[in-house]
Amino acid sequence: MKVKLKSDEKIKKISDKEIYQEIFDAILSFRLRPGTRLTEENLSKIFNVGRTTIRSALLRLSQDHIIEIQPNKGAFIASPTVKQGKDILEARKLIEVEIVKDVIKHATHSDFDLLKKIVKSEENNIEREHMVEGIQLGGDFHLMLAKISKNTTLERILTTLIPQTSLVIVLYENPDAPKCSHFEHFELIDVMEKGQVEKATALMYQHIHSIETRLNLDEKEFTSDLVDIFKKR
Repeated sequence: MKVKLKSDEKIKKISDKEIYQEIFDAILSFRLRPGTRLTEENLSKIFNVGRTTIRSALLRLSQDHIIEIQPNKGAFIASPTVKQGKDILEARKLIEVEIVKDVIKHATHSDFDLLKKIVKSEENNIEREHMVEGIQLGGDFHLMLAKISKNTTLERILTTLIPQTSLVIVLYENPDAPKCSHFEHFELIDVMEKGQVEKATALMYQHIHSIETRLNLDEKEFTSDLVDIFKKR
């Protein structure tokens, strides 16, 4: 007879995907800082789910390099170094310049309409100071470009780079830096729709570079209490 663990007998109120999103939202909203330790026991109590669900969520986060799982220590919110942050952005420059070329080749009118809807929603959220939603929609814009490009390899790589970029922004962005990426997104759509390859690739390169110019490259250390972070969710 198979014995079930008590922790696994709890009713799963939310999925591992939703827990992933809750943790990621907490990072983007500055409630959960790089270096914070995530324990299965605490998370299981916070989200009222079994440890199997928590492990699955942590695995997803680890695969996207949002957390680091250290042997005999546990899981910690990743703390990318300044160099790692620069490397991530440099990789995005190389990849997304190529993606733009493929988007111009393959995009339909419906694709451009969808891109405009995403950026309009991004703009609305930023204007309302819903910064977490704005950041995520900005990432969705770039991921949709990758999907439209029909280059599945570049899309797969970018899918891991986008969350890492968000983490770098949370850690290093100058709070006084202007947040106007949606204007650049609208401009990119316009030149891509017109088929202006050279201008589009130059705009994309400059767009990614502008993220780097908003970063404060001083190393920082943060600590957070895990229970306190999620008690008001």
